[in-house]
Amino acid sequence: MVAAALFRPWPVWLLAREHPELRGLPLAVHRSGRVVALCPRARRLGVREGMGVEVARMRAASLVLLPYPAHAASAWRALLEELHRLTPWVEPLGEGVVLLGLSLPEARLLAAGHGVRVGVANWREVALLAAWAAREGEARGVGENEERAFLERLPLYLLRGVGLTLEGLEKLRLLGLKRVGELLAWTPLQIAAYLPEGRRLLPYLFGPWRKGVARFREEEAVEAWAWEAEAGPGLFAHLARRLSQGLAGRAASWVRVEAVAEGLSFQGEHLAKGPLRAEGELRLALELAFRRSGALGMPLEAVRAVASGLHRPAWQEGLFPGQGRGLAEALARHPGLFWRVEVVDREALAPEWGFRYRAWEVEDAALPATLGGGGADGPAPVGGLPGEAAGGAPFGPLAGRGPLVAP
Repeated sequence: MVAAALFRPWPVWLLAREHPELRGLPLAVHRSGRVVALCPRARRLGVREGMGVEVARMRAASLVLLPYPAHAASAWRALLEELHRLTPWVEPLGEGVVLLGLSLPEARLLAAGHGVRVGVANWREVALLAAWAAREGEARGVGENEERAFLERLPLYLLRGVGLTLEGLEKLRLLGLKRVGELLAWTPLQIAAYLPEGRRLLPYLFGPWRKGVARFREEEAVEAWAWEAEAGPGLFAHLARRLSQGLAGRAASWVRVEAVAEGLSFQGEHLAKGPLRAEGELRLALELAFRRSGALGMPLEAVRAVASGLHRPAWQEGLFPGQGRGLAEALARHPGLFWRVEVVDREALAPEWGFRYRAWEVEDAALPATLGGGGADGPAPVGGLPGEAAGGAPFGPLAGRGPLVAP
């Protein structure tokens, strides 16, 4: 059987789980001054996604507005690992939506324990629709050969969970449609032509439906341990050295620490802005993770440091394999391909008198790209200087006026 669990809206569910006192209150989550997620009670008060924070407060005086949790992504991965202990078949479809390989009794225990909506069916698409039709803390099952009857009785607004927009729902309601069974009387071409999002709904209405759930892919990670230590520079250096050795040329994106001190458990993590490879980078990330855990400076009984999000960063070694290789062949075939500009007089009265062009040579590949060039002693030809023997130059700003000599 396929079970679809909805931990949605994900940031609202996460905050309610971490702060049980928020349950039952109108809760909304904002990011960059806009509401991005809210609970059903806040929606009944008139709050909507996309509203400004001040407008939402004016709409509902009792609204609880909280910022988007910074650890939402890591908490989602931790929840997937928790679900993996129940079943090896765990397939996330996005933050807050996951497919599981569970029977109906197991799904009911999951729904009651986590306070989420769960749908169970033989098909993935039907299980998702059953989850949207279930109540919070309950699991709804659709038996074999009952899929058609279930779809015909399904209220039309529940298709919003699988792609139907609010505008599309209003268009269907203008035609008097209230149940999915009434929409099933249409042909797939009619639905796709009438609704811009119609093609997304066709697999749920007409199939083909799919069976099975993918096995959970455990994230590869590198870990290091320490016992009877104090959270300080020495411990950070030791753990960073162990993690750097375990990476073996790879880079990490996340660093997580789990510590036990005085019988209490502390956890902290740090998401790096760049790849973590060197010991210094790992040491700094570990220190930041310890600061977030609250165990900095405490005598620790055991410490576990984990580096995850492993990948092999790529970099551009250079245009040519070595100095001068390839450049000599390019210059031999195209002598005027590259030119250098040498500054002769920074205080020249005319800009054209302050520089001169030089033909690029292979040895110039090692020269720094600076504004200050080595000026030659004596007069410096500039502008349209003819002849490659004298230095060679393309047509400059004074081309056509003959050779000029800077004072």
